[in-house]
Amino acid sequence: MRGHAERRSVFFQNAVRIALALTAARLVAGVDTLPHGFWALLATLTLTRTTVDETWSAVRSALAGTLAGALVAGGTLALAGTHTTVYAVVLPLWMLFAFTVGPVKGVGWAQGLFTVLVALVFAQLAPATWQLAEVRLLDVVVGSAIGAVFGLLAWPRGAQDELRFAAAELLRKAAEIVVATGAAVARREPVPPVPGSPGHRSLRHAVILAESAYVQFQSEPAPFGGRGRTVAPAAVDWQAALMAGHHTLWGSQRLLEPPRTGLGPPAAGTVSRLGDRVAGRMLLVSAALDPGGDTPEAPLPRFDRTLAGADAEPPGAPGLYYATVSWLDSLMADLSRLARAGPAPGPDGGAQGH
Repeated sequence: MRGHAERRSVFFQNAVRIALALTAARLVAGVDTLPHGFWALLATLTLTRTTVDETWSAVRSALAGTLAGALVAGGTLALAGTHTTVYAVVLPLWMLFAFTVGPVKGVGWAQGLFTVLVALVFAQLAPATWQLAEVRLLDVVVGSAIGAVFGLLAWPRGAQDELRFAAAELLRKAAEIVVATGAAVARREPVPPVPGSPGHRSLRHAVILAESAYVQFQSEPAPFGGRGRTVAPAAVDWQAALMAGHHTLWGSQRLLEPPRTGLGPPAAGTVSRLGDRVAGRMLLVSAALDPGGDTPEAPLPRFDRTLAGADAEPPGAPGLYYATVSWLDSLMADLSRLARAGPAPGPDGGAQGH
């Protein structure tokens, strides 16, 4: 809970957005004495999405469905009048139909069917006229407008920017762990348990934030471009960034578990150089991903998939040396997958499609 109580957490952003929207809906319903004002709060709660595009799409569908449902409900109330037996007979059949079809057909159908359903319920509790459907439509309009406004004001792009920032921060923390682990292996000095070190906890926290941002990003539709066209998602393999963080955590922990054999000077020097090289490439990718950097949305650098052959193999190296090099190779494979996900550079330096 402490880890997610910060501005960069998508869970925190969603909680703040919906809390402010519900507060505004409650104030409007109370100050203006909106009839059945809880419908406005319910509309705000169910129609507010994590991006402004998705919220506006849900609001459009919900208003169209509510209008159609209001027309059906108004006609039913006008025809049946005060004959509650009609409503009592129709209600269970309509509930079965609404709760079966609504979730399958989408938010528009759900709102329209629910509008008729609540009219059938309220008509049995007290005498109702067609104006009940009008009140329902008004409440949904108010709740939708409030949800749309707060969706526009509070993190309107959803997890798109947060995922880039989280992945950039993840790779920065991973680079620090790579350098520290390489130095510890080369020095042959006792080190504190990796899971308890501040750097390890910081990287684990960065992995959790990046995973939560990635989950939300996967649930959001692609943003809309001009004339209603969908913009292609960023050509970045986000799973490769997450795996780089996990591999950094697991590999560093295994390499620093006691007992550890020592490395001779040649092997220690090679490990230090390779670790610095991998960490430097992580920082390059991090700088390209960071939306707040000097060159936001910069193209990702590309690297070779492996470090094999980068340095001469030292004679008589122990197993710890090969384990460390294998770990660094796996990190380079992760970086190469992330960087190669984008379009290939064209002859003029720009990007061309595959």
